[in-house]
Amino acid sequence: MLKDFVNSFEEVVARHAGNGAIAIVGHFNPDGDSVGSVTGMHYYLAEMGINSKVILPSSYPDYLSFLDKRSDYIVFTRDPEAAKAAIAEATLVICLDFNNLGRTEGLKDMIRESEAYKVLIDHHPNPERESFDLICSTVETSSTCELLFYVLMETKLVGNNIDNMPYNVVEGLATGMLTDTNNFKNSAIASTYQMASLVIRKGISLDDLGKRVFGSYSESRMRLMGEMLRNQMVILPDLGAAYMVLSKKIQQEYNYMRGDSEGFVNLPLLIDGVGVSALFTEDDDFIRVSLRSQGEVSVNALSNKYFNGGGHERASGGRLFIPVEEVPAYFESSLREFLKNR
Repeated sequence: MLKDFVNSFEEVVARHAGNGAIAIVGHFNPDGDSVGSVTGMHYYLAEMGINSKVILPSSYPDYLSFLDKRSDYIVFTRDPEAAKAAIAEATLVICLDFNNLGRTEGLKDMIRESEAYKVLIDHHPNPERESFDLICSTVETSSTCELLFYVLMETKLVGNNIDNMPYNVVEGLATGMLTDTNNFKNSAIASTYQMASLVIRKGISLDDLGKRVFGSYSESRMRLMGEMLRNQMVILPDLGAAYMVLSKKIQQEYNYMRGDSEGFVNLPLLIDGVGVSALFTEDDDFIRVSLRSQGEVSVNALSNKYFNGGGHERASGGRLFIPVEEVPAYFESSLREFLKNR
């Protein structure tokens, strides 16, 4: 199956390399898996002498800036005209780390209406198959970066020899593998560790890379984490759950920057008896929802039913369109109903 996709993918790339433009697109609020996968694809194509443009619907967190080595990734919310132009001229659009075009927010209609050939490589469930011409999708992998790693290993350029995979490609894919597994604390499977072994053989220190993405935070971010754990974390013992609400007021107090709350939602799961964790972040027009679980609770189903979202069984997201003051009561009642009716 993977080899069949790789053969088709290489044919598509070859067809568009000489007579078209290639756009590589990630999702809104890009995390390490999103930025790592677009980086890996970008530098893979560059190694083949093929130019491509990376387009992100919104800015990436500062700690991932080392992947955008020339600072030339196009961010739609910063430069919408450049993003529109790149999509308009593309004859091939490669979409990474999202299962439906809605995850690209302001880019979704442009991509949907584009006559470009569209490729999807992703690890989220239920891909929007009708929107893509070629798809490689499986939930049986830790991250899109891991999936893309094994796709590229099968290509003629790499030939299943890690020595042939460019360093910048491996660095990007290793970043996404680390962040989506929370440094191997969740979602890692046998193939993830096999990838890690090959990454190390390539000469990349996972310790150093982990320090970059998990240990290079600002003082204000660390103080924000303390605030959230000490004063904002609420435990619901009878539900085996915990939640935190990151309001605009708290964001302003701690000079919040996008990405500062990355990983916060995982912290309550370290508490004995907590199987479901939620982080609610107030945005301009909605409440951003992050859900994590361990054990039997599917936060994918929970998010689908109550939080206008979805994702993985144990890691999902969504949105609420209610005042931030109403979030605690809504979460508790929704979770209680969900657990009762499972």
